[in-house]
Amino acid sequence: MKRALVIDPDGDEQQRVQNILCRLWPEIDLIAVSDIKSAHGQLGRSMPGLLITDFYLPDGSGLELIEQMRMLYPDSPRVLLTRHDDEAHLRAALRQGIDGYILKDQGNDGIQALFAAIGKGDPGLSPEITRLALRQFEAPLTEPGSGTGSEPADSEAAGLTQREIEVLALLSQGLDRHRVGEALVIRPSTVAGHIKSIYLKLNVSTRAEATLAAVKLGLVDLEP
Repeated sequence: MKRALVIDPDGDEQQRVQNILCRLWPEIDLIAVSDIKSAHGQLGRSMPGLLITDFYLPDGSGLELIEQMRMLYPDSPRVLLTRHDDEAHLRAALRQGIDGYILKDQGNDGIQALFAAIGKGDPGLSPEITRLALRQFEAPLTEPGSGTGSEPADSEAAGLTQREIEVLALLSQGLDRHRVGEALVIRPSTVAGHIKSIYLKLNVSTRAEATLAAVKLGLVDLEP
C-alpha cells in the first residue's frame, strides 16, 4: 500500500490509525483530515491507495466519501473504521460497497491484521461484524410441521453452476479476476462474466457481500 487517506474528527484516532498503517507499510504516504470538505479536496487531487473513514463526520456522512471513492477510483479499497456495530449501519455500508468494516474497540493488533488482509485484496471484517452479517442470511424460523420453512441455503438452491461455485470460492480467498483466471485456466473476461452472474444470483454487489454469502453456502471458512 503506497498511499492512504484517513478521515476522522478525533485526532487521537487519526494518530492511532497512522501508527498502525506505518507499522504495516513504513513507506506509506499518509494524509489525515477531520471532515468531508477536506477529504473531497484530497480525493479531487489524486487517488489514495486506501480510504478509511467513520460514519459520522462534522459536516456529513462518511458514506458520501465511500460513494465518491467508488465512482472515482473503483479499485481503491474503502474501509469504515467505527464504533457502530448494529445491523442498520452494516446494511448501509454494504450497499455502498466497502472492502472493510472495522470496529474501533478492537485492539491495535487485530486492526492491523485486518488492514493487512485488505492490502492483499481480502475483505477486512471485525469478528463481531462477520457474525452480525451472517445473521442476516439466516432463514426465519417456522413452527414444526408447518411445511413452510426454508431449507438451509446451498449452492444448488442459489442456482450457481459448478464453474460459478469455483469462481466464488477463489474470490472469497482474495484472488482477483486475473488470478482466478490463471487458477481455472480461463480468460479474465470470462471470470468477469461469471462474477456478474454470481452477484446477480446471490443478490450482492460487493466482494465482501459475496464472501459472506460463500460462508453461508459452506464454500469458505472465516476465522472466528
